[in-house]
Amino acid sequence: MLASRIYKVATPYSYVDLADMDFTQAFDIVYLAHSDHDPGKLVRTGHTSWSHSSVTFGPTITPPTGVGASATVANTDSDNDGNGYFPQPATYVVTAINDASGQESRASASASATNDLTLKRNKNVISWAAPTGITANRYRVYKADNQQDYGFIGITDSLSFTDDNIAPDLTDGPPEAFNPFAGGNRPSTVTFFEQRLFWARTLSSPSAVYGSRTADFENYDIARPLKEDDAITFRIMAQKVNAVNALVPMENLLALTGDAVFKILGSNTDYLAATPPPRALRQSGRGVSRLKPIIMDEVIFYQPSVGSEVRSLGFSFDIDGYKSNDVSIFSPGLFRGFTFSAWAYAQEPLSVLFAARSDGKMPAFTWQQEQQVWGWTLCETQGQIVDVCAIPEQGENRVYLLVRRTIDGVERLFLERMASAKWEDVNRSCYLDCSTSFAPSEPTSTFLVPHLAGATVAALADGFVIKGLTVAADGTVDLDYEVSDFVTIGLPYEAVIETLPLVMQTRDGWSREKRQMLGTVALQLADTRHGSVEVGRRLEKMYPIKARRNEPLGTPTELFTGTVAASTEPLTSGEATIFIRSAEPTPLTLTAAYLDPVVSEP
Repeated sequence: MLASRIYKVATPYSYVDLADMDFTQAFDIVYLAHSDHDPGKLVRTGHTSWSHSSVTFGPTITPPTGVGASATVANTDSDNDGNGYFPQPATYVVTAINDASGQESRASASASATNDLTLKRNKNVISWAAPTGITANRYRVYKADNQQDYGFIGITDSLSFTDDNIAPDLTDGPPEAFNPFAGGNRPSTVTFFEQRLFWARTLSSPSAVYGSRTADFENYDIARPLKEDDAITFRIMAQKVNAVNALVPMENLLALTGDAVFKILGSNTDYLAATPPPRALRQSGRGVSRLKPIIMDEVIFYQPSVGSEVRSLGFSFDIDGYKSNDVSIFSPGLFRGFTFSAWAYAQEPLSVLFAARSDGKMPAFTWQQEQQVWGWTLCETQGQIVDVCAIPEQGENRVYLLVRRTIDGVERLFLERMASAKWEDVNRSCYLDCSTSFAPSEPTSTFLVPHLAGATVAALADGFVIKGLTVAADGTVDLDYEVSDFVTIGLPYEAVIETLPLVMQTRDGWSREKRQMLGTVALQLADTRHGSVEVGRRLEKMYPIKARRNEPLGTPTELFTGTVAASTEPLTSGEATIFIRSAEPTPLTLTAAYLDPVVSEP
């Protein structure tokens, strides 16, 4: 088996640049935007072949060379004293077209000829040499009379063209070079929309948006006059002018500024084009921070530029526009005074958004739009979570975390992958942090986990839970149990659930603030090692649920699906709530909790 190694790619970015970097992907190319660096791209040509380069804007096909124009003067009106011969100068340029890419080159060097093309048999012949590099399949010829603007006069697949007094179409001019990011005018926001690559938030024009030519992502050339498929440039001018912090492709292109959200519409209503210019319509007065928005289903989630809550942004038929809602309103304590440094959406299998909070903890947002179900929970570990991302792997989105941990007095950054939720064998499931798994070829009780040297760990060994283990300084840990099949060793954590206060109508009015004591508590579980589950009115006094049923002694407890009864402390208080806790590295899925409170007068 080949050893795994870290693959490195040289880039101009430092670690501190990553927090303010935007990116978008097209197949094997990732476009990168940062205000301190020229627009860049990361290109993958193989599993171990990646390269970074600055984007070179413009067409990849070069213009024809050696353009010349010769006048054929067969008629000077000599039969009529020559007084009808009025020679005029005509200037020509030629562009090359590649049919595979659809690209048209910039205009060639010009060539001129003087002739009176209004007379019969007079003509100008324009000739050129094919460009080097990318193949040119056809050529477009443009003409300017008397130093006027250039206009299209014809197309050919040969290396010459004859002008016998063809009037130029001045509405169809040749492409002209344009690079809106020259001279250090660097953008810091990027996205794709309608076959164009859009950039925004440049240093000199923070409210400007730039779109590439249609289906030509690195080409921002324009013609005079503008054509529909030319590059797009517009500025968002409203009551306040703020930087475009994000561009989000939905049914419309949305520009999220520090002050408001704008919907970008083409004057053609159906699509964006260079002409007529696009329009920016204000949708919401809630500005957006620089944290890259997350798209879940047809809804955008973002953190506002002012405040610490999380908001959603989706289309509402009530107002025929985009509407913003606060999705953190039921859990304000998770957000007040904090910001997010990164977040990621794991669509499958559980549809959860994970966010790295400024204090190193990780709020998780479960979202089921079709069921209108959503809620927050808080994930903590023995360390600080500083970054998070989600990558699709084998039919699910795997979550990767960058965690700062102090192990045996030494602070290190750990790159960890969240265990798959799609396990088939519970003995191979993982509910431990910073863990490592082993499948020994022969029974053994000693394993090497050097990254956890000096730490207190737990293990799930052949289905049995072993807690309170200490890893030696050399990285070895002795389980005092010979593992024959599979073991996972890592840092333990607790899963804690607290139910909301139960409020109900009684004969004497509402139960709120009346003396309540719980009678029977029943938990509905699914695929759970219920022997590791505890229930109680307070965390200081928890009661375990009966574990074994029909399993033989000496074997792990089997998974349970169904309803179990639980005992609780006979505590009387003004609220009927319970805690459910699992402190062992085994699965717990709670689908319902049934409480039967006894209510009396205060």
